[in-house]
Amino acid sequence: MGKKSSIKSIVRIVANISIHKILIKYGNKPESINHLTSEISTYRDTALLNAQEFNWNKEDKLEIEEDSIKIFKKEISRRYPDVKFQMPDAERIIIQTIEEVIG
Repeated sequence: MGKKSSIKSIVRIVANISIHKILIKYGNKPESINHLTSEISTYRDTALLNAQEFNWNKEDKLEIEEDSIKIFKKEISRRYPDVKFQMPDAERIIIQTIEEVIG
């Protein structure tokens, strides 16, 4: 897999992890927390494997951050319109997730 396709894959995974973290924090279904936590671990493992293939510079990280935010906004509004949260909190979670995955 090339670096561009790895970036796309990591972007989607970071967005999904961040959505799951927001759902755990702000969601209204406590019975889903165990499932969401399990999926976060699985997504993170996949992202770590993809991320090990390349060295990541500041431009790559910025691209991943910007694209992850776009996908996050699109998917959370489409799939979970009832979940209320502050976007700065979501952006902080996305940045933390990127740091966890690619350093």
